[in-house]
Amino acid sequence: MTIISLLLVLLVERVTTKSQYWQFEFYFNKYLTATGTLQTQESSSRSWWWLAIIVLPVLVVYWLVQVLSNGLLELVLSTAILMVCVGCPAVRATYKCFLQAANRGDLEACSLYADQIGEPDESLESFGRNLVWQNYLHYASVILWFTALGASGALLYVLARETFKQLKVTQNPSAADARILMHVLDWLPVRITALGFLLVGHFSRAFPAWLGHLLDLKIAAKALLVDVATQAEEVERDENNCAQEPSTLVRLAKRNVMFILVTIALLTLSGWLN
Repeated sequence: MTIISLLLVLLVERVTTKSQYWQFEFYFNKYLTATGTLQTQESSSRSWWWLAIIVLPVLVVYWLVQVLSNGLLELVLSTAILMVCVGCPAVRATYKCFLQAANRGDLEACSLYADQIGEPDESLESFGRNLVWQNYLHYASVILWFTALGASGALLYVLARETFKQLKVTQNPSAADARILMHVLDWLPVRITALGFLLVGHFSRAFPAWLGHLLDLKIAAKALLVDVATQAEEVERDENNCAQEPSTLVRLAKRNVMFILVTIALLTLSGWLN
């Protein structure tokens, strides 16, 4: 049932634009508001409320899946949760606007759109690398966690991701603890995703970078992923076309997602996955 849910969700994600009711951020913001934990100001002390924010919904979903085990209702529930967890329409819209601005030759607009995803002091050449990271955060990692632990796995990852983002934005001291959790959650998925880059890109160039980072416990997930991705796909610099690097790296990321899906399908057919 895992591959069925993945195929259905990614097909819908590709051909339609999801409304706010199928976007995780919509429910996450309501969840924080309802629990009274939405932080709007800086906090001077560390706390552990954010762990409860992550764990409680995951336990509820895990219990529901066990109750509905191996039935049609489980498939419907898991697919619906995956639909909410996968994707980021805001990033897709920003990337589309960036390409339109690039086609017009409007470099100032391109910089503004790039800032919406990356850091304000980054160059346009970093935009494609940030898109690779966003593709991992909203697609590859969620797919891998869903494959490993089902709906509760996907929910665990996106809850941890959004909670860490919220803590970082509000400059909460607990963001340091949440960063450690994200480092743990990303450790294996980011290496699997980077391995895919080797197999759908330039293997001989990217393999040394991937192997060098394989057992490195300290390297940040984004640094590892971007390093391997830029080695796996050769980008020719064109000063007159700022969309070349983002377009090339996005194509690499899309090929990798398809490769992950094919691999999951083959493992399912061979009996390694349920």
